Amino acid sequence: MSQKFSQNFKKQPAHHVLKGSREAVIYSMQMLYSLGYAEIAEWTPLEQTDVPGEVMTTITKYWLLP
Repeated sequence: MSQKFSQNFKKQPAHHVLKGSREAVIYSMQMLYSLGYAEIAEWTPLEQTDVPGEVMTTITKYWLLP
């Protein structure tokens, strides 16, 4: 990437949260992986929420935006 191009853009974070049953969250992670959006290892470990049977995971992706 040329220096001139990168000077016009800033690295901006986008935070994604998946919450739901363990099966639904794992399925969503696998679907996003199959689409080439996120590696499985990029997600945080599954954590229990305050809701019985619900887990959550997060990921932060960075985009170069003007």
